[in-house]
Amino acid sequence: MAYAEFAVHARFDAGMTGEVLPVLWPVVPEAERVAYPGRLEEFVDTYRERLVLLFAEYGPQSAIAKHGRHELLAHPVSLIILERLTAARFALAMGWDGELPDRWLNDLCGPWGIAEVL
Repeated sequence: MAYAEFAVHARFDAGMTGEVLPVLWPVVPEAERVAYPGRLEEFVDTYRERLVLLFAEYGPQSAIAKHGRHELLAHPVSLIILERLTAARFALAMGWDGELPDRWLNDLCGPWGIAEVL
């Protein structure tokens, strides 16, 4: 699993993942869903160095994580969120808005290098 490469020894709350995944899946167009695992692998391959730096600075083992921010980086779904922020930012924002805390998504925007979307 690619996530374990970036967030070594991270323990995550499956409940939070269960909250986020149903919001993310509809943001992936139905016609792209079968091929999405490959697309996610391509994203990880393309942005591997950037992801390593992101998880080192903001991930679950980072000093900043102790302050309770960037908590989604402690979850494998963070890779899907980052991919969607890159490929379909506005669709992600529309699907997310009102469904999950804005802070969860906006906490990933700045470190990923984009303006907050909510």
